[in-house]
Amino acid sequence: MADNKNSCDPATGCCSPDSLKEALSEECTIQNEDVETCCATETCCDKPDEFLNTDVQRRDFMKVMGLSMAGLTLGLTHPLRASEIFQDSYKIPINKNLDPDWIKALYKRGKAEVYTGSELVYIGMPVGGICAGQVYLGGDGKLWLWDIFNDTKEGIIGKTHQLKGRAVRPRDGANYIVPVTPEYPFDQGFAIKIKQGSTSWTKQLDYKGFKDITFKGQYPVAEVTYKEQDLPVTITLKGYSPFIPLDVASSSYPATVMNFTVVNTSNTEVHCELSGWLENPVLYMNGVATEVRLKNTITKDDKSSALFCEALIDENGSELDFQHKQQRDYGNMSLMLLNDGVNVESTAQEDYYSEMLFPSEHDSKASAIEAFGNSLRGGLSKTVTLQPGAQKDIAFVISWYFPNLSVDGDRFKGRSYSNRFNNALEVAQEITNNFEKLHKQTLTFSDTFYNQSTLPYWLLNRTFANTSILATETCYLLEDGRFWAWEGIGCCPGTCTHVWHYAQAVGRVFPELERNLRERTDFAVMDEQGKIDFRGGRANRDAADGQAGIVLRSYREHQMMPDTSFLNTNWKHIKLALQYLIAMDEEDGEANGMIYGEQHNTLDAEWYGNIPVITSLYLAALSAGSVMAEEVNDKSFAKQCKTIFKKGQKNIETLFNGAFFVQNEDPKHKDAIGIGIGCYIDQVFGQSWAFQLGLGRLYNEEMIQKSLESLWKYNFVPHMGKFRASLPEKLAGRPYAIDNDMGLVMCTWPKGGKRDDWEKHWQFGYFNECMTGFEYEVAGHMIWEGKLMEGLAITRAIHDRYHATKRNPYNEVECSDHYARAMASYGVYLAVCGFKYHGPKKQIAFAPKLTPENFKAAFIASEGWGSYAQFQSDGKQAMTIHMASGSIQLKQLSVVIPKNKKVGSVVLKLNGKRIKNSYQQQKESVIITFKDFTIIEDQDLVAVINY
Repeated sequence: MADNKNSCDPATGCCSPDSLKEALSEECTIQNEDVETCCATETCCDKPDEFLNTDVQRRDFMKVMGLSMAGLTLGLTHPLRASEIFQDSYKIPINKNLDPDWIKALYKRGKAEVYTGSELVYIGMPVGGICAGQVYLGGDGKLWLWDIFNDTKEGIIGKTHQLKGRAVRPRDGANYIVPVTPEYPFDQGFAIKIKQGSTSWTKQLDYKGFKDITFKGQYPVAEVTYKEQDLPVTITLKGYSPFIPLDVASSSYPATVMNFTVVNTSNTEVHCELSGWLENPVLYMNGVATEVRLKNTITKDDKSSALFCEALIDENGSELDFQHKQQRDYGNMSLMLLNDGVNVESTAQEDYYSEMLFPSEHDSKASAIEAFGNSLRGGLSKTVTLQPGAQKDIAFVISWYFPNLSVDGDRFKGRSYSNRFNNALEVAQEITNNFEKLHKQTLTFSDTFYNQSTLPYWLLNRTFANTSILATETCYLLEDGRFWAWEGIGCCPGTCTHVWHYAQAVGRVFPELERNLRERTDFAVMDEQGKIDFRGGRANRDAADGQAGIVLRSYREHQMMPDTSFLNTNWKHIKLALQYLIAMDEEDGEANGMIYGEQHNTLDAEWYGNIPVITSLYLAALSAGSVMAEEVNDKSFAKQCKTIFKKGQKNIETLFNGAFFVQNEDPKHKDAIGIGIGCYIDQVFGQSWAFQLGLGRLYNEEMIQKSLESLWKYNFVPHMGKFRASLPEKLAGRPYAIDNDMGLVMCTWPKGGKRDDWEKHWQFGYFNECMTGFEYEVAGHMIWEGKLMEGLAITRAIHDRYHATKRNPYNEVECSDHYARAMASYGVYLAVCGFKYHGPKKQIAFAPKLTPENFKAAFIASEGWGSYAQFQSDGKQAMTIHMASGSIQLKQLSVVIPKNKKVGSVVLKLNGKRIKNSYQQQKESVIITFKDFTIIEDQDLVAVINY
């Protein structure tokens, strides 16, 4: 979101909804001077791509898959009836009247979600390495988007649409109301040739070749299956980029693995040739024919055969002196086939064009050079013979190397993969050399998280899918080693503190990236008073919520370490960041746990007075600060934090109106926007953080519970179409939920008191929006507090909004595509598992909220990951921690047992060997303590509590 007081922020390019039309022409200049990224007119700027006529391909795909173009019209898959459009007002019903079957399905394990037919059209799962460029795997198994050429722009495509006379850019939800469908900037694909006796078949492995295609997406792995009734084989694709939690290096290859499994389903022998091809795309945007030639080369060794695509630059070419090697799309690509050196065909260039390229049908050329502007395609294939029932894996690696990144002007440059590799061929070779490990670990994690769990498949999909944001052009690992990101693709720079502190997936799955942010950005831009520039040096000010978030994230990063090195190294910065908040608290007198002065926040405005969300986060930060201070033996600061915290615990109660927490406005700033006595989505946010960090109850439980109940009553909207239609368009906010979508809106005034003069502020539209990151924060908090139905329902509402029949399930849109705050979804997963962890203290805890009697789910610790299972019977509860990868050091395990049960004994075994232990029971919580030990890969820790 923007960080401006006026309608447009020249630093970020983020503009207010009311000034969109005026800003569009200027925005074209901001965004690489590319007129296709925005509109300067009143019409929609959907234009055919200059490289390929993608509109024709899009219509073809949709027609084959059974989805008409009408289904794309502004995303209105469920249009409102005319009688519903002209309502004067819409009262959010307290009784949500939800379908009982829908509610029952929230809790059920169900089956793995599989899409087919018209459901395949919008699917685009990111399958490149994290922070290494973006490529989608489509519902039909074809790779598309290919945003690997450093074409920095707003959104996955920079198009603006019209909705009710209003310009909607990517940052406003353009790709939500009109979902993007496959676009292919160059030709790449796979096909299979099958021969059985005298019968043969030739099929493209995409929608053109097969009608019976299914897509099962379990990020990071997508499984696409191709079948045909009379075909003697089935083909299954597992598409992914290597993805191993805790291992950034192994998860950030600029590459995609396409692993095909061919199975003979007949009772007769078959011969199959599986082929892949790649058109040389180097400099396709910026090449000049008089200076550039394209070159393809075939290389082979014992492990693989590869097609290498590059460009030859004529250094003494035309007088243009265009410096092609500095262009953003200068680099190279590789298509590698893993093989045993037998039955492999290859060619660097086809002899003639055909839609499918089988090298066996062309002369085998070891290299080829073609004038720029002409297509240069090469291919690789492998032939296998399969007996009845037999199967064979054929794996390809597609890699790229385009290091000339320049984002946010010229402030941030280069890609870190250029420090590891010299070209795309080296990338593919390293993956090939380590393929067994990378393949196994990636599939093992996917299997552990999704298939070995007892949790509902829909919930697992929704809570982990947003981790794929790391594999989009929202996120970068720069050449200098820093992790840097937008809020959403091409929109609002600087790894913004007030957005990213919602994104729980990063710190839990790849904590190295969050440590990178603390040490190389946040603490690096901190001033001597402790103020942290909330855009990494771009905003020239702090954000109160983001400042508190830095303290809380720092405690999380400490917990996700095996030792105290992070805390010891960074304590002076963490302490200073919290002291800055304390100084803000002292501005109106003695620090009392309630900041009163100016507080910039994530809704892009300065609020004044006592604000529930800021106070809540401040209290959480004080609590975390006191614990960290004790751990580093800074006793005086720990005491100071506790003293202020205790005052704040009582003082925050003055903001409670009997139903929810409200703002105590500052009368000196009557012109400032705020929530006043509104019911605001994040009012008790600090307590949600506290549960995740094991800080316990921050303040009045009854008040917090009632506040969450009020959010469900007053803010959960069963029909966003009716809600939006009841509002003036300029106040309706951005269309992140439309038609019959359900969602939790940002702020309502159920007891009145909304000031009309707030409506003059462009930020007022935010209050009427549904933004998934906020919704997940509340959903997770509700689950921690025992409000399981409400928390699951809010999460499921988002899941339904992003069902493949409506739009891409892997692109949650807020302020542009693949919005970072959506990674708050992982916080819902943590809440369902009741997972808490403190690596340096060697403590782990689980308190499953869903099917605790028979529960299993994945977890990630500081040095390894695995699964936790528990089973309850009348006389005992058995728990198992299994390490699937890496290791974990433990000396304490905390669990929850059923109410009214009393522990009689605890038996603890590591790999069958009994371990001495002691235990303490506190109501339903049981804390088991033992001499510390390490559980290594494939080992089990088993605990049995006898009642």
